[in-house]
Amino acid sequence: MNKVISTAISCTLLIPLLAACSSSSTTSTDKAPAEAAADLNKVDNEPVTLTFKSDFPDDMDVFNQYYGDRIKQKFPNVTINFIPRTTGQTLQDLLNAGTYPDIMYGKTNGVDGFIIETGLAYDMSELVKKYNYDLSRFKPQLIDAIRNTNPDGQLFGLPMPDFDPQVLYYNKSIFDRFGVPYPKDGMTWDEVYDLAQKLTRVDGGKVYRGFSMQQGVIMRDNQLGIPYLDPKADKMYNDEAWKKQFENLARFYQITNNNRDTKNRSAGVESDAFIKGDVAMQVNQLTKFRTFPEGLEWDMVTIPTFKEKPNTMNQSSSAYWFITNTNKNKDISFKIIAYLLSDEVQTDYATNLAGLPSIKAMDKAVKTFGQNVPALKGKHVEAAYKYDLAPAPPQRDKGLVKADPNKVASAINNAFLKVVIDGVDINTALRQAGEDITKAIDEKRTK
Repeated sequence: MNKVISTAISCTLLIPLLAACSSSSTTSTDKAPAEAAADLNKVDNEPVTLTFKSDFPDDMDVFNQYYGDRIKQKFPNVTINFIPRTTGQTLQDLLNAGTYPDIMYGKTNGVDGFIIETGLAYDMSELVKKYNYDLSRFKPQLIDAIRNTNPDGQLFGLPMPDFDPQVLYYNKSIFDRFGVPYPKDGMTWDEVYDLAQKLTRVDGGKVYRGFSMQQGVIMRDNQLGIPYLDPKADKMYNDEAWKKQFENLARFYQITNNNRDTKNRSAGVESDAFIKGDVAMQVNQLTKFRTFPEGLEWDMVTIPTFKEKPNTMNQSSSAYWFITNTNKNKDISFKIIAYLLSDEVQTDYATNLAGLPSIKAMDKAVKTFGQNVPALKGKHVEAAYKYDLAPAPPQRDKGLVKADPNKVASAINNAFLKVVIDGVDINTALRQAGEDITKAIDEKRTK
């Protein structure tokens, strides 16, 4: 098994040099660009079975709703073997058993453990070239994000629609109760902070909180493009940059009566705070609306912005389609992915599932965004796509160690909780986070 994985990793690193690492069906072509592009739309008749694996807890019903049913209709020759993420069927379980997925999908923060360290990473650039596939149709931040996951800038995946752009939700009934005007698009963090102060009150014996947030995703996909790891060294990124981020967010919890649950540090507890009906505003991902109870009078505006970065939303939270290095049917796999990322399908996602298109020229999809999603009827859906994405985190230099991303993210999140729950000063908390991240880097280096 180790020999197979080692070989796969070697091939992944040497794809530009070793044609032998690729399926024979993906060798270079001398066809004219128009002819090559036309080949992408040809549906083969030869039966083929493809194994799909998700880095999310999707079950078969979810997979079919979003992808499987579409694939079966467009590619009747393809038999789908979808393996959900359940006990005994993790990716490592499959690899240990000699089962290699053909197509996988997940987010960039899981790329290391999901495809790179497993030896499954494959540079899709050769297929892009073969079929004259236009990468410029995608939002550039999304292509940068996947290329920046590795020092060689290889194209390990193509961006799926984003179901998790961040917005500022607000509870209309609380604003009405206290006679405060609703928030608007383009408000700065300072302006939202002022609103939070006005709306944090005790009224009729009940505490109303002005603001809450899902701070984990705010920091991970932050608008300033601050990475967890230094792009030039094996350490945490610039303390001052993270200090500014902490100061901006921590002040909301330092408003009297607005602190979060101090007995439970779970991210889910604060993420669910808005649902209870006593929080006036919350920054969270768009998909959160699916959990809102009937009777909650809510709407949304754009995520608060920084004065120095106006009209900028969060970094993309898009997932990516990956073709594995061990896939023996790369061409048909690429055709399937290209179809799922077509204008036609992305418009369908936008209209019926509220998925934000990953491609630039999507006027039609924007006009119909969330149109057939009952919970979004009459809501200000423009908030999810009105502004441009923040830049992707920078690429790290060759030779640097990529620590376990979960441990790195936990170090930052735990430091923030120490500030807002335990009262630790920001400099001390960030210093501890830096030490924890260095420890995670050292652990990875010794493996």
